[in-house]
Amino acid sequence: MISYQKDQTFQKVDENTERCVVTHSDKIMSVVVRFKEVQESTSLHSHPEEQVTYIVKGKFKFFEEDQEYIVGPGDFLRFEPNVRHGCIPLEPNSELVDTFTPIRKDFL
Repeated sequence: MISYQKDQTFQKVDENTERCVVTHSDKIMSVVVRFKEVQESTSLHSHPEEQVTYIVKGKFKFFEEDQEYIVGPGDFLRFEPNVRHGCIPLEPNSELVDTFTPIRKDFL
């Protein structure tokens, strides 16, 4: 399957965030997430899917339980299932790709 950028449709998550499920099967899903502005805080969340995050552009502060990480373009993070995590964009127009296994059915 190929997902051409010109065909990708983004959905509004909140006033600062939009996402596009770029590809998925029964076992894996990749989602592009864009952030318009810098944020100052976030709520941590968890889910039963394993997650790998790739930073495309911008800078982020990621939280994993009680740890914090500053990451930028080319950096990867991996979150085990059910681990509380979250991020805040530190630069405007930041973008990342989240990959989940199994898929996040709530994103479809």
